[in-house]
Amino acid sequence: MLSTSCSDKLFSAIADEHDTSAPVAAGSLAIGTNLDGLAYWSPALPTIDLIRSADHWLPQNDAEYNTGERVSLDSHGWVKMLPGTNSPARYTRVNLNVLHDNPAAPADARYVVLYSGRGSLRLVEIGGAKVIESSPGRMLVTPTSNGSLYLQITATDPSGTGDHIRDLHVVREDLLPKFKAGETFNPAFVEKIRPFHTLRFMDWMNTNVMFDRAGKPITQESLQRSAALIDWADRARPDDMRWGDQSRGLPVEALVELANRTGAEPWFNMPTNASDDYVRGFATYVRDNLRRDRRIHVEFSNEVWNFVFPQSRYAAARAVDELGPDVKWMEWYGKRAAQVGMIWNRVFGEPVKRGAGADPGRVLVVYNTQFGWKGLEQLGLDTEHWRDAKGAHIRASDYFDEYAITGYYDGTMNTDASVKTVTGWWRDPDGGYGRAIAALHERIATFNAPYYVYHAGQAGKRGLRLVSYESGFGEYTPISQHNNQAYTDFLAKLQRRPEFHGLEMANYTAFKNAGGSLYMNFGIISTPGKWGNWSALETVHQQSSPRYRALTDWIAANPVARDLVNAGTPAGKRMN
Repeated sequence: MLSTSCSDKLFSAIADEHDTSAPVAAGSLAIGTNLDGLAYWSPALPTIDLIRSADHWLPQNDAEYNTGERVSLDSHGWVKMLPGTNSPARYTRVNLNVLHDNPAAPADARYVVLYSGRGSLRLVEIGGAKVIESSPGRMLVTPTSNGSLYLQITATDPSGTGDHIRDLHVVREDLLPKFKAGETFNPAFVEKIRPFHTLRFMDWMNTNVMFDRAGKPITQESLQRSAALIDWADRARPDDMRWGDQSRGLPVEALVELANRTGAEPWFNMPTNASDDYVRGFATYVRDNLRRDRRIHVEFSNEVWNFVFPQSRYAAARAVDELGPDVKWMEWYGKRAAQVGMIWNRVFGEPVKRGAGADPGRVLVVYNTQFGWKGLEQLGLDTEHWRDAKGAHIRASDYFDEYAITGYYDGTMNTDASVKTVTGWWRDPDGGYGRAIAALHERIATFNAPYYVYHAGQAGKRGLRLVSYESGFGEYTPISQHNNQAYTDFLAKLQRRPEFHGLEMANYTAFKNAGGSLYMNFGIISTPGKWGNWSALETVHQQSSPRYRALTDWIAANPVARDLVNAGTPAGKRMN
């Protein structure tokens, strides 16, 4: 935490050290990005068909916006039937939020609505939304004055023959030719992510949610601990209605399509309760369909160390069941991550155990640990209690290629203890931005950089490449200030400042100097708010920003081949 008395001398020195006009030195650090979660409010608008990011069907009647009742759906998420006249159910129709309060949704757009089946599908004509043309299976509509779009089904399959309304698509009229040609992704979104070396699909695969075999989220902690394994037959599929929030996520077919289209290396996160069959099926599809000159980063789950997520509870239960009553959850994580990597390597015909100095091949197996928790990494790397059938010790790190940490610069403004200091900055002539920028520079120099060196040492001892899995500006509004819009606005305006170009460059440089080989930005396009300012751009239509320009400037000045020629080196061994 930087005090209010941070000296002008310190700020001046930091600003000079990270002068944004200075040329970027050539180096070997590649930069990739995570993709923000798919949702009807997401200003990334990544898919051409907006149904993929639409909300759940909402059961309604004239008096209740959402009755909370279960809607009868088929296996792909389409409404099979509505309650009959004598049904005890309260809802009489279902509503679908296709776009809602989305800052990137244009108010002057025209959308083509396509569907199959019999029934009554209508546009909710509020706020200026209108139907321009309508015929069976097709409508041409315009949204509300703020770009929102809502549909309703008031009748479906009236004859009871199974011909319910389904295969619904909502496509901006100008993108309809691309949709009909089989393209999945919005060209504007593709152009924003095209420069990046690697794309991490963690949020797109809804990795932090556990699903049962029917694709329903498992929300009870006791059930999360004992969740059944899901097989390849239970996977997300291209013809599922929804790919966004609380769904099984985007299917592998779409993920591979995007990787092939952009030329990026894909980073896949295997579901926490994925069976060997699931992992093998996923790997086989990637092997057969991803372009042959690209590597693949494979991570089991995400942040299993983090007890905010259900995967930590699942891992704790599995550790006791498989390794012993006193074994910690991270040791089981290391074991399972290694096993998942072995499956991928076998599918690709590569050695499952990494040899000293050997080329890792196409599959790069990732190990994930907590940035600020020194020593935690050893549990899953060394797997002290993992033995083979003959009792010989198995060390999980022998099966990994990459050691992944976060690279967020934060910790100075997002705690309740910081509020008095931060609000005190606002009395400065510049509104406090100079002191905030200085605090973040100091954080990178005195906290991030030493921890990068520590983790590089841990990775290097085991011959692993140091990478980050999420990184960037990590400030968010302290809980006590969630109703203080001025605090949220301060952080949002802060990350738009031109000085953030230098902050980003300082963080990349610190990571590279420690031996990092791949830096993964976290958010790429999302709306700032009290929960965080995670992304480099605020809408898909934004041309650039200081953070996005830093990412792309570094990429342009530090070219790293995205093919099998440049494999990278273990942490601690620099490439010049």
